[in-house]
Amino acid sequence: MTFHYIEFMTTCHATEDLTRVKEALHAVTLHEVEWEKEEAEGHYGNPILIIKGKLSRNTQMDDVFKNLPDSVIDELKRDLSKRIDENCNFFFRLDKSKAYLGDLSLSIGDNTIRVRARVESYPAKRKTALKKMSEYFDDLTEGTR
Repeated sequence: MTFHYIEFMTTCHATEDLTRVKEALHAVTLHEVEWEKEEAEGHYGNPILIIKGKLSRNTQMDDVFKNLPDSVIDELKRDLSKRIDENCNFFFRLDKSKAYLGDLSLSIGDNTIRVRARVESYPAKRKTALKKMSEYFDDLTEGTR
């Protein structure tokens, strides 16, 4: 087991179609997720829907990473030390518009699906989580995908 859970979060602005946003999320999660929706207000009073969900089954969590293109896995592995915090959380963002089209690619913009994976590491230390994630990515790229 590599993760305790993986959380996903994105926004749906008034100009976006909620159905399409959910399709983009499904392109990342690949599984049915119970989505929590929270209403928020933008800077200019525009309505925003914050959508959050979580996977916690091992096979489902592995499917998320197995579904990522090799180029994304390579970049995540290369930037590993920048993506894991002291609480053993592993972070990355995927382009929401591209995900809707079936293209999973990393992004740093606002129109993203934010992913936070809680790395299972004993002891729960950043150094241990870094080693565990590095090994996990090595396994993914060595043909187990």
